[in-house]
Amino acid sequence: PAAATGDSPQSPVALHTYTNARAACDQTWWVWSVTTALLAMAIAGNPMALHAAIVLTVVQTATFVVRERSLRAFPVQLRLVYLALLLLCSAPTMQWLLWWPALGTLALVTFGYCLLARLLYLVPWNSSERMSLGRLRRAFLSRPDMSRAAGNTRGCAGGLCTIAAQVAPARRP
Repeated sequence: PAAATGDSPQSPVALHTYTNARAACDQTWWVWSVTTALLAMAIAGNPMALHAAIVLTVVQTATFVVRERSLRAFPVQLRLVYLALLLLCSAPTMQWLLWWPALGTLALVTFGYCLLARLLYLVPWNSSERMSLGRLRRAFLSRPDMSRAAGNTRGCAGGLCTIAAQVAPARRP
């Protein structure tokens, strides 16, 4: 019945539902959802909402540093870069940039697409694969796929912001 209605996890129609059904069980998905709401409030003119989003991100980052025991762990890297971006956006002349983390976080919680995870995938210490057009294409155009993150969901919105869920593996010749 799932295939007949287009509700398989691979169908574009069901991607949103499938993604959120898996992620909604994970407390980090809820943290990202609250962060999204806070950033929307900040864009709407509430400066305290941006401060609250920064505090929430600091707490989330500290939690992952303690849990992972490494600054190089991918969930920690993701949150550190996100925190740096929010801090940059808090500067009065840089608040126009707040749209980027707001839309990116909204895309994560809604569709499972994490642009920041995909950008971090391209950093040399996160992959031994050489840079190529195919790698760039996979980094930005591959659809999130939770089955690739099986067993690797710890610490990222049900596994959504893991490299495995975000970027399709390289095809071997």
